[in-house]
Amino acid sequence: MVSIISACTSKWVHEFVIRKGLQANVSVTNALIDMYAKCRNIDLAKGIFQKLPEKSVVSWTAVIGACGNHGHGKVALELFSNMVEEGVRPNMFTFTTVLITCRHSGLLEEGKKHYESMTIDYSIMHGIEHCACLVDLLGRAGLLVEAYEFIKRMPVKPDDCVWGALLGACRVHGNLEFAELMAEHLFILDPQNTTNYILMWNMYPNAGRWEDVKTLKKLMNEKELKKIPSHGLVEIDKRFYQLLSSPKPCPL
Repeated sequence: MVSIISACTSKWVHEFVIRKGLQANVSVTNALIDMYAKCRNIDLAKGIFQKLPEKSVVSWTAVIGACGNHGHGKVALELFSNMVEEGVRPNMFTFTTVLITCRHSGLLEEGKKHYESMTIDYSIMHGIEHCACLVDLLGRAGLLVEAYEFIKRMPVKPDDCVWGALLGACRVHGNLEFAELMAEHLFILDPQNTTNYILMWNMYPNAGRWEDVKTLKKLMNEKELKKIPSHGLVEIDKRFYQLLSSPKPCPL
């Protein structure tokens, strides 16, 4: 039902744009592309893009993201190649979109290539978001050592998102030794994030390290963190999310 409502709303907005003659407005058309992408109507998003009289880097980035964020990684990268061939210069936001696309689709080699291309071909400095994407890509592929070595030589200081991406990968691939290294950083950078503690809490018993479970529990008590009973960690696309249930029913 939600999908139907979203689709109907999108068509109404699109018809309104046409009635008002706003199709040539770049900001409006980019918003339409994004809107249809969120409704998973990639064909309509691409159709709007193709009809643009002039395609800016913002327009290209929008349609690349529309495809890349919904499982059409190869199509998104083809669009990026087309953009470059047409002489449109990508910016840092375009590369963020491309790297996120590679991450979603597990395109490791393509991701590494585009990461390097940023500085070599376009003299664009790597930001924390670009580095985090590459760490996530390497981690998902099980290249934990390579990901850790990359973090140590990153051009920017790694934040909790970077360390967290690799901690999640360690959990997926069952590497407790590396997980402890990541956790040390996260307990300092983001000491109140219970998800990091719970990830370690769940890994220690699998290795029979019950004393470490006790130590971790003591640490959480000292920080006044509570391991909420009605919680769970769910893995989606090799990432972990904490599920919480309220003791009170949610109002409808």
